Amino acid sequence: MEVIAVAGIVYGTYVAYNSYKEKEAKKNDPGLIFHANDQNGDARERKIKKRAILARLVYGMYDRFRRKPEIEYKEWWTKVHYHLVPLESVLTEDELKLFAKELEDERQNQYFGVFRRNKDSPLDEVPEWVVAIRGTEPSALADLHNDAKIVLEKLNSSTLIPLLYYVVWRLGAQHGYCNVNVTGHSLGAAAGLMVCRRLALEGGAVEGHFFNPPFATLESLARSCAHVVKRVFIEALPAEGEKLYDAAKRAGSKFFHAVADTDNTERRSKALAEFKTLAEANWSPYLYLNKHDFICREFLKHFRKATSDQDRKKWYSSVTEFSKLVLGDTETFHLFPSAHLVTIETYPIRPISAHMLWNWIDPHLSYKFNHTKLSL
Repeated sequence: MEVIAVAGIVYGTYVAYNSYKEKEAKKNDPGLIFHANDQNGDARERKIKKRAILARLVYGMYDRFRRKPEIEYKEWWTKVHYHLVPLESVLTEDELKLFAKELEDERQNQYFGVFRRNKDSPLDEVPEWVVAIRGTEPSALADLHNDAKIVLEKLNSSTLIPLLYYVVWRLGAQHGYCNVNVTGHSLGAAAGLMVCRRLALEGGAVEGHFFNPPFATLESLARSCAHVVKRVFIEALPAEGEKLYDAAKRAGSKFFHAVADTDNTERRSKALAEFKTLAEANWSPYLYLNKHDFICREFLKHFRKATSDQDRKKWYSSVTEFSKLVLGDTETFHLFPSAHLVTIETYPIRPISAHMLWNWIDPHLSYKFNHTKLSL
């Protein structure tokens, strides 16, 4: 009971702390950092300045889902000169009928919104159209279900994806892909990456800004678990720990190779073709990552420059044919050849806070920027 009580106190403290940080973030006015004649600095750096505004649009989706008073959640976007466009005005009557089920789920879960910049906006650096997608709300079972799908690379089966894809495609086709941005946080970042990756493969590259996108595949989770197990073995049993860990590692490797189809030529050829297409399309999303966020930090390791043949795994999924037989069709969102990495650090003792969107709201945030490309 004491453990449960302590856990409850810790959780309650985190909830209160993050609620306070969200309120503080809302007080920031990112419009102050823009000016119609602001042409200084690298073009990519200027694009990063948009993150404070894009993060506000995502926060608006969070508060709308939380059923906050309308006058409160609208402030997230009205203060940065955007207005929310009803999906009914984006899709035709036939399309509304075609996506009736997806629209019903969207009205219930309110994952994303379509925003258009006001005509009187002084912020020339920001796009005319933005699709903003919220992340996971722990109280929503549908969100937790989608989170599980991310790990299994089954997010493509969510009702969110086809509707989101079509809306972004429709906006790009009607108004020009260069005038559309997609942004999202956590689960929303994963969904946005999947949709933008598809569009880039089809020749419709859309600029994406994604906050704390999850890199939580079965393989990455296995590596993290192995690291924890290794520390437990060695610290608990200094003499025999290394031997026990090596034995467990060999057993796990044998099991993996027993079910994995690592030499599936067709699967790898398809993945390589997609990788090359994305490289030719010059699609390079902006990923906003925190070094101490265990959910997204794998992207930092992933985009270290490939130096050996082993690193070729960075362009194809480790989901095996065995897994596909069990899970059905899978689709990755985290494999692409280049990215604009925008990184910050928080205190290591705050791993949960490191994943929160409010980290990116401050218009004068100090960050590191690196445009990185993987080689084949």
